[in-house]
Amino acid sequence: MRLLRLVDRFFEQAMVVVCCTILVACLSYSALVRYFVTHPFFTALSHKAEEIAVFSFVFLLYFGSVIATREGAHFRVSAHLDWIKPPLRRWRFLLGDLVWLGFNLFMIWQGALLVRSALERPEPSLSIQIPMQWIYIIVPLAFALTSIRLVQSYFEPEPEHDPAKTQL
Repeated sequence: MRLLRLVDRFFEQAMVVVCCTILVACLSYSALVRYFVTHPFFTALSHKAEEIAVFSFVFLLYFGSVIATREGAHFRVSAHLDWIKPPLRRWRFLLGDLVWLGFNLFMIWQGALLVRSALERPEPSLSIQIPMQWIYIIVPLAFALTSIRLVQSYFEPEPEHDPAKTQL
């Protein structure tokens, strides 16, 4: 149970750290090779590093979106709903969240179709030659995680009003 709590709390952050580290390492390698190394072996690896950096960036964006959902940090228009008192306050975004959840479910379905299509007709990536379904899997995975975090937000205790976050 403790492991499950750790995964629930830190999975997305760990993935963002891993993706960001890979991104910085690959781009640093590419920059160093581009300006200081002329050996063909290292320049060929530079192309592979750039592709890995692109994939890492895509994964970073998706996992960052999941974190923003969990933290309630996505943009919302809420000024017209701030008058609702605390017992009902948690439900003020329910309609918008249901639309969002519906969109997420649609994206999970479409992402699964994309992965299935890539499995039926394998397509390797250009430089590192890994099957693209391993890259495409982030689409249904991230939207499923976003949906889980969105539903979880309705079952967690509502955070206390933080005066530091009050808008002027």
